[in-house]
Parts: sequence; structure tokens; C-alpha cells
Amino acid sequence: MNEMKNWFEDLDVYSQYFHAKALVGGIERRAAIVKLTLVKDSEGMTAYRASASFFPFRDPEDFVISGDAYVEKIVYEGKKRRNKKAEETLLSGLHEELDALVKELDEGAVICWDRPLRDARYG
Repeated sequence: MNEMKNWFEDLDVYSQYFHAKALVGGIERRAAIVKLTLVKDSEGMTAYRASASFFPFRDPEDFVISGDAYVEKIVYEGKKRRNKKAEETLLSGLHEELDALVKELDEGAVICWDRPLRDARYG
């Protein structure tokens, strides 16, 4: 299910910044952006990708996004169109999915779901 495909179209269904903690590459990370993204390939397949990117957070105006503290996972793949009901289900399990996934970066990594830095964006 996680095999790399040539996805050609992305749409962020959900994205939000949160306070977070992780130590990646010797750099303390204090914030993360989490996303649920709808991706499509040229053969009509669609998938939903859950992702998190940790970055140093120095102040509210300084978001430095780095590529070395990033994880992603395809959480659904099929031959369907965009489905709002499926998105609601995926969003309801997004916290648990990403909590497990970020442990690949740092065993002590944590996203503080109750401490958002900005309002959620839905697309």
C-alpha cells in the first residue's frame, strides 16, 4: 500500500500547524504541520496521504520548514473519486496514524494536538 507511484495531482484536504516536540538530525523541533492530502495518478487511482513535517519554531512569524524531519504514509488507495465520508473517517483516525508514524523520526516525537498554532485549513 505504501509503494511509490507517480502521483500527479495533490489537494490538501486538511492541514494545520501544531506545537510539537522532536529531536531530528541533532536539531530540536518545536512545531509541526500535519496534512491529509488527496493524490491522483494518471491511471485514475486516488489515494490519501497522511504526513507530518517537524521544524524549528522560533517565534510566530518564523516557520522554517525542513525536509529532513518529514514522514508520510498512504492511508487509503483505490479507484474512487473524492469521497467526503471517507475523508471524515480518515480525519478521525489521523491523530493515531501520525502519532505512530512520527516515532520513525524520533522515539520521543510528539504532536501536541491540543495546542494548535493556527486554525485548520480544509480544501
